[in-house]
Amino acid sequence: MNTIKCEICGKEIPSGEAIYYEAGDYFVCKECWEDEFVECERCGDIVSRNEAHKGICGYLCDCCHDDLFG
Repeated sequence: MNTIKCEICGKEIPSGEAIYYEAGDYFVCKECWEDEFVECERCGDIVSRNEAHKGICGYLCDCCHDDLFG
């Protein structure tokens, strides 16, 4: 069985279960995906929770935040 190492927690996971984070060009496990990433409520892009802007209705990516709030 082929495995991939999660770039966040370092856990070895089956390659079929790894989730590819395109913006960072790496793979993560399901647990880290759910803990570390969010979907922008405006455009739908996936962004790191640490880099997202939390608002009343959810999270915004930098571009959408800048478009709305300058």
